[in-house]
Parts: sequence; C-alpha cells; structure tokens
Amino acid sequence: MKTKVLLILMVFCAFVINAYAQSGYELSQEERETIEQRVIEKINDFLSYLPEIAAKSDKSKEEKELALNYIDLALKLFIGEGKDYQYRDQAGVWRWHEAVKMQTTSRGRANRPQPMVRYLNKLMALPYQTVEVDTCSAVRINKKLHPTGDGRYTGSAVFIQAFRATRDGRLVVNDKDAKQVTIYVERKDIDLGPIGGIETVWIIKLGDIRITTSWSSM
Repeated sequence: MKTKVLLILMVFCAFVINAYAQSGYELSQEERETIEQRVIEKINDFLSYLPEIAAKSDKSKEEKELALNYIDLALKLFIGEGKDYQYRDQAGVWRWHEAVKMQTTSRGRANRPQPMVRYLNKLMALPYQTVEVDTCSAVRINKKLHPTGDGRYTGSAVFIQAFRATRDGRLVVNDKDAKQVTIYVERKDIDLGPIGGIETVWIIKLGDIRITTSWSSM
C-alpha cells in the first residue's frame, strides 16, 4: 500500500513539474527590464570584440596574440565557453549539448550554423582592413523563461546586428540582420545580512545565435 501511495505521489509531482515547465515563468516588468539590460551588456561585449578579432589581415605577432585574447573573452560570454556543455531540460534531466553555434548571412542569405570557436577563428583569418559592428541598443526577450531547476531558466532574445568590412578601400561586407540568441539565466537571491533584505542577481550566459525573422512577433 505504501509503495502504491509513493508511486502515485511521484507521478503527481512529475506531472506538476512538467506542467510548470510547460507554462514557464512569467516575468514581471521589472525583471524583464533587468534581464534585457543584462543581455544587452553581454551582447555588446561580444559585438565589441569582433572588430578586434577581425580587423587587419596583416596582423603582427602582437596583434594576433591580442586577437586570440579577445576570442577567449568572447567565448567566456557563452555557456560552455566554446565547448560541449551540460544543461538541465524542462523535465529536470541533465543532458549534453554540443558547443554553441553562430549563424551568419552572406549577401542576405543565411549560412549554415558553425561552432562559435570556428567562426571566431575564421573571422580572425579573413582579409579585412577594417571592421565595424554596431553596438546593440535594443534587445527583446521572450515573455516567459522556462525553469530547469535550482533557480535556472532558459529563454531567447532577439537583437539587430550590423556588420561592415572593407578591403582595399572598398566596402565588401555590409550585412544587417536580426539574430536570435538562446539565453541561460540563473537567479540568485543574496542575503544582505546586517543591512537587511534580499538582493536578486540575474546571471546571464549566451547560447546559440541564429538568423531570425521574429523581431516583430515577440
């Protein structure tokens, strides 16, 4: 009898957890704005590194070393830092996920996504003289984050990226598109101790970046 009751409780708990994961975590307006700002900061950091990695095809030894340092900084913004990583799905099961990928466009057409490490290293080797990447002034995250347990959530955000590059004094790349990035969010409540109260901190890691047309539909 006890075994049957325990089994029923386990099934009921699994149903509740799965239903919660399906419904997602509805963000308050304040939480949404806070997370959007943190995502903007992460994306702007990433975009600011790209010109340092790509500019000048005839890099000196020191410039190559500096570009490699920027690649390391860029990868630290992403979950797994360019390597395969573990994550918890909406059912709370730990799974392995291949390293984050980046999707780009060429003359307005989407390319096949490639591992972020490969993208950054190829970017460093391209024969550009100058590279300009607009900073990200606007990010829109989806309305709900999906809980994966232990104060962690997954979701997605959309941003606009403009990428321009010159070679031999001519503009050879002039792409502007909307990209969707998976975001991994961890909520931490910090006890302020004698000061009193609890401070909520949102830790953000970026995931796969892909081309999207959903900017207006989020």
